[in-house]
Amino acid sequence: MKTINNIKFLSILFFIGLVVTSCVKDDDFSTPDISVEEPNIDVNFSIDLVKEAYGGFEPVLIDGGELYLEGYVVSNDEAGNFFKTLVIQDSPENPTAGIAISTEDTDLYTFYEPGRKIYFRVDGLYSGEFAGLPTLGVLNDGEVGRISILEFRERIVRSTEFQEIVPQVKTINQLSDSDLNTLVMLEEVQVSDGDVGQSYANLDNTFSVNRVIINCERTEDIILRNSGFATFKNELMPEGSGSLTAIFSVFNNDYQLFIRDTDDVNFDQERCEEAAFEEVFLNLPFSQDFESLSTGAGVNVSIQGWRNVNINGGETRYQARDFDNNKYAQISAFNSDENDLEAWLVTPALILEGTQNPTLTFDTKDGFNNGNGLKVFISTDLTEDTVENATWTELTATIASGTSSGYAENFTPSGNIDLSAYTGQTVHIGFQYIGSDSGVTTTYQIDNINVVD
Repeated sequence: MKTINNIKFLSILFFIGLVVTSCVKDDDFSTPDISVEEPNIDVNFSIDLVKEAYGGFEPVLIDGGELYLEGYVVSNDEAGNFFKTLVIQDSPENPTAGIAISTEDTDLYTFYEPGRKIYFRVDGLYSGEFAGLPTLGVLNDGEVGRISILEFRERIVRSTEFQEIVPQVKTINQLSDSDLNTLVMLEEVQVSDGDVGQSYANLDNTFSVNRVIINCERTEDIILRNSGFATFKNELMPEGSGSLTAIFSVFNNDYQLFIRDTDDVNFDQERCEEAAFEEVFLNLPFSQDFESLSTGAGVNVSIQGWRNVNINGGETRYQARDFDNNKYAQISAFNSDENDLEAWLVTPALILEGTQNPTLTFDTKDGFNNGNGLKVFISTDLTEDTVENATWTELTATIASGTSSGYAENFTPSGNIDLSAYTGQTVHIGFQYIGSDSGVTTTYQIDNINVVD
């Protein structure tokens, strides 16, 4: 009797199995329908308003109840070129504002990848600048500091919306403060001659490195900042030309670009050849204060009609630098690896015809002076041929000297240099630097070059 009952029970199970199996046709297993709803967030603030809250001095507390903004992620910390920072802009295309959110959180790309829309609660946070970059965070010793991981995660809400970020196409000189913290694209650009073949960052340490990007005409340049922690730091800067996609940033007075990874560098075209030098002829008065230049370590002085050359074939030339809201040309043989360094910075052709008492003035500052390395010359026969083939006459001028430790506090005026002997002629003024990495390494800064009648 017990055996018969067991047989009946097994038969019932077999029958149920047949019924269930017959419901599935041709292995057509359906994926469960899981729907995720968009968070119900009342967006009542904006990136623009966050930036406007900052008065230009100390970070400002954002207050007024629960305030949410929305934005689209443009940064990506997966490759290590961004660290504890989430950069967002207010639109996936043609943005009007961007902001950097400073946080202790890491691996942000796992939840907030480029193109992801997010909501962020900003009340109780501080709006300010970090070295000139609009930044949102907490107050830390009078500066904008990082939001803790817990608070950051409480404030951020991930949207279901994902959009392709379309970078704004710009030229280097078109970039301005309104583009900070937004994704931009530069076309027809390439790595500077001195940085071609160099690694993105140092191989033997974790310091960040400035590389220089120039346009094909070699009239514009900008810093490409690469982290020493980036996974691509050992890769070599490409030789070709093309487009560069990056987030536009600033550090003090230096505009900078940050790539997310090397996929942002599309230099698959042939390298742009250096254009033939075109002479520029100028009447007096002539003045150059270098204030229009992009500046930074590795950024060479590049001004139409000027010659900035290293006649020994090395890479060291006059660089565009700034300090204390003042820009100037700087030259030094220190760490140049060049033991025969001769560099020239030469003005455009200056027409002295019709003048009576043309006078040259300029300012210089020296630093870590271990020998005289700077002289100023005049030439009447410099053509489009090389600088070393011209006839140069040294001019008597006062040039900064004697600052063996650090830099001189103030610039030294050259005095009025009489050029009346050259009235009626066309001249070039040339600043010659002679130094050596194993000899004279004095740093010189030149500013406020003027020739007036």
